[in-house]
Amino acid sequence: MIIFLLALRRRISGLCSSDFAAWPAIIGFVALTLALTGCGQKLVFPRLEFKSEEPKQPSIPLAVRIEIPDVFKQAQLFYRDSCNVPQAIPIGERLAEQLKADAAQVFEKIVEAGSTEPADAVLTPVLETSELELHIPRREIGEYPLKVLIRLRLTVIDTQGKALFNEAIKGEGKWTARTDGTACTVQGVMLPVTESIEKLSDREVESLTQAVGIRDAAIRLRTRQELLATGKAPAGSGPGVKGSDEMPGLSFRASLEDENRNQMLEGGEKVVVRVEVSNSGPGVARGVQVVLSGTPTLVKEFTTPTLLGDIQPGEKKQVAITSTLSAALVEQQTELVVQVTEANGHGAPTRKRFVATVRAVPGSVGPTESVEVLSVDVDQIPAKVADFERRTSYAVVVGIGNYRETDVPRLKYAKHDAEMVGKYLSAVGGFPADNVRILTDDHALSADLQDTFENWLPKKARSSGILFVYLVGNGIAGPPGGEPVLLSYEANRSTSSSRGYSMRRLEEVMNRLPSRLKLIFADLSFLTEPAQSQGGSKRLIWADGKLQSKGRTVVVASSSVAVPSLSVEAGQHGLFTYHFLKALRGQADRNKDGWVDLGEVLSYLRDQAPTDGTDSRTELVVVPDVDPDGPLGSFPLAKSRH
Repeated sequence: MIIFLLALRRRISGLCSSDFAAWPAIIGFVALTLALTGCGQKLVFPRLEFKSEEPKQPSIPLAVRIEIPDVFKQAQLFYRDSCNVPQAIPIGERLAEQLKADAAQVFEKIVEAGSTEPADAVLTPVLETSELELHIPRREIGEYPLKVLIRLRLTVIDTQGKALFNEAIKGEGKWTARTDGTACTVQGVMLPVTESIEKLSDREVESLTQAVGIRDAAIRLRTRQELLATGKAPAGSGPGVKGSDEMPGLSFRASLEDENRNQMLEGGEKVVVRVEVSNSGPGVARGVQVVLSGTPTLVKEFTTPTLLGDIQPGEKKQVAITSTLSAALVEQQTELVVQVTEANGHGAPTRKRFVATVRAVPGSVGPTESVEVLSVDVDQIPAKVADFERRTSYAVVVGIGNYRETDVPRLKYAKHDAEMVGKYLSAVGGFPADNVRILTDDHALSADLQDTFENWLPKKARSSGILFVYLVGNGIAGPPGGEPVLLSYEANRSTSSSRGYSMRRLEEVMNRLPSRLKLIFADLSFLTEPAQSQGGSKRLIWADGKLQSKGRTVVVASSSVAVPSLSVEAGQHGLFTYHFLKALRGQADRNKDGWVDLGEVLSYLRDQAPTDGTDSRTELVVVPDVDPDGPLGSFPLAKSRH
């Protein structure tokens, strides 16, 4: 029997670094001493670069053809808006797209429908249920509960017509829709739709991966292929031929450890590759070897191959391959690949890959003296970084400075701040220009904010990308307990609670969307209340940990208290945004590796935090707290050089 790797991950998480290992190109330091497989600790790859196509590590070695009926692609959800007019939301194409992406994470090969290429099985979806439950009294203003249920039946049939999988899978979503009485449109309909599809996707991957029928079929097929390759079975024989139960089943775990455990490979230090090989099959594994490959300058530092000999059924063998790295090694990015071979060709079906940076001189971290770096003109847009694009990532940038109502203070640089942040995201952040929506002044009405956050963004969000929101404008510290609310263009002091968008609701929206990471940066200038005395500014709920982030959502706010924002006249920007732009263009890149990480940006912004005129600092708020050296802290926001 062959043990297949079943644990697949598709999301970024600060708790499980295997989510990072699935990302396309991984550059930088590797967290050593952590095992690659299993449900415990994993290798951490801090440097992450998004590419349009992602390498897959499917767990089931089958070639599967996906046949999606036309009626499935035309599926829609139906509801009635606040004018009682029937509306439809197309979901078929989105479901088909997601199903193909999910199948690619499970099966070794996906064969396109209509292709003459042979396949081991056929996967077919049927939409059993698609319901959107929403009741709105005619032209009523208010909030109404909204529920979505989508249930698919997936079948997998092998070439002999045998059903390997036949199961109904459902996804559900819930939200509170809004109507404002000015139009028939209902805001927020797409949020539960996206949530239900995301939950459906999770269950598709889990169910297909763990299906006993699919796993057994893959084992039978692999056994037959190996017998044919060794000449032990005739071409027409099936997986049940005599002798097939004598096959070994090899799997292994590997880890890479450095002597000083600083997550770097350094010239002159001791490095150990530890490998544990298990045989879970009924046959004896003959002449088992551990073979290392990868970057030649690193591979030659180790002895390879390393012979383990025969491994009996149920037996485990361990080996430690040790080397003291040459002091002559130059700084470079390296790769080390570990694989296990067997004399009769029955080696482990997977390989383990380490990506690491070699540092030539131990302890060299560059100059340690403090140097004051002169300010740069942030309005000079950096050149667009070549070969760095986040095609499935989306951003919303809001800048409201000139309000319709005269009782709301003007923010001189808010619109310009938003426009420049949007350009920086495209130039050095990897966001395609079409994936960045910028809302400024009279294009940032309450309806615009709701439509963008609750309809446009849910339609665009993909689990393979990231979501980024940047807000500049006036805010109020509303009840309960100082809940921040961004004022829309048409808001005034008396309608601020209804003509705004609360940070709590925004975070709830972001929490429901599929994404590897969701970032909310808020540079809000809070309206002062006449009753407030100097130094008595209201503390905001995000400063007290009452704004709870779930999963992969991080909120970064310019202030912990409700005070007006500051600007830098020389830089022609709001002060927080000015330093944020400086950080993105490279000022925050403290280790000078060409990447500006989230942790580096946060450290830089904290260092630049100004006083608010009352001898108290406007404390930067980050919820949840981000460890600068952890997986989230090492996430790259921008690339500062080619």
